[in-house]
Amino acid sequence: MSSNEITMNEVEIDTGLSQEERAKIEKAQPMWKMVLTQFMEHKAAVAGAVVITFLMLVAIFANQIQSLTDLDPDAQNVGNRYLAPMTTAQVGQDVRETDIERYITANPEIADKVQKALVEKGVVQVAEADALYELAAQDVKQALSHLESLNVAEATGLVSLFKEFETFHLFGTDELGRDVFIRLVYGTRVSMGVGVLVAIASALVGLLIGSIAGFYGGIIDTVLMRVTDALLSLPHIPVLIVIAAIDLTKIPWLKALVSTSNESVFKMIIILCIFSWMTVARLVRGSILSIREREFVLAARTLGAKDSTIIVRHMFPNVIAPILVSITLGVGESILFEAALSFLGLGIMPPMPSWGNMLNNAQELIYQAPFLAILPGVMILITTISFNYLGDGLQNAIDPKAIRR
Repeated sequence: MSSNEITMNEVEIDTGLSQEERAKIEKAQPMWKMVLTQFMEHKAAVAGAVVITFLMLVAIFANQIQSLTDLDPDAQNVGNRYLAPMTTAQVGQDVRETDIERYITANPEIADKVQKALVEKGVVQVAEADALYELAAQDVKQALSHLESLNVAEATGLVSLFKEFETFHLFGTDELGRDVFIRLVYGTRVSMGVGVLVAIASALVGLLIGSIAGFYGGIIDTVLMRVTDALLSLPHIPVLIVIAAIDLTKIPWLKALVSTSNESVFKMIIILCIFSWMTVARLVRGSILSIREREFVLAARTLGAKDSTIIVRHMFPNVIAPILVSITLGVGESILFEAALSFLGLGIMPPMPSWGNMLNNAQELIYQAPFLAILPGVMILITTISFNYLGDGLQNAIDPKAIRR
């Protein structure tokens, strides 16, 4: 190649763009990265997302938390009612005797050796057959010291059993001696589960009705929106009281799904779904009305696309942003609604714990044990605020006008 020849790499094509504009193009980010960057700048939304993630993990792994803490949300111990937070307590005498009986039945030879050693050392003054029962009637720490002083290898299993007779209550106990911490954990599963399910269901129903009403217009739009207005105008509390009185187990097609233990949860989800999709439907309808005459919709019609294809493939992606925001805000509203109904005795029924019925149980004990009302109330407050901040952050991040390119 001669020196007069110029390679293509040395040619600068004049595109009409300045050097600064070309630099901006080179630095352009994909859409998801711009949305993520915008969201991360909203510190309150990030904090809300962290809190919600933590609560979701607690709800998912509630059974594992129960196994690690060895606490039962339904275990009652009326001798240890209203214990203050950070308190250690001993299980009831009936529980100890039952566990001892099971141990003796499962390990008769080991139990005989330990009971014989207890009588020989003078720890108990009863017959050998009743030695372990007599030991279980003593203070747990004292009984453990006696077992450890026997120097009998077979006593190891009993030492582990007696250690379970002493429980630590991080948040104290309620009016029936049940551990508040583990009930809050399972209450997180119920309240968060109901809130998320209702928000997703209402978003799907609202998306379907709003898109049909906005796309077709005319008589279809009129009928669907009048139904929406009618449901919005209903007084919620009287209707909820009527629906709460219905026995779902007597409805033939629900018998297979509903049982006595989960009826209140199904009823709560149905009630909240009935009264939570109207706002989403109106929001989607407004968005569909604004885009149904756009060029890309007209182009799809010209090419012979079906109405369902136009709605699902071309319109739905354009209303995802308001739907996501509506879902996040709807979860907080559903949790508040569930808490209010459970507080009134119309929602999740005991013994299944939820934040709302825990507040209901604590309303008469506000002076005697204020932590019983404060703890679930704080959980409701934190969760609702976190979802509201998350929705605010998503709205700012997804809004094209707010994205800094």
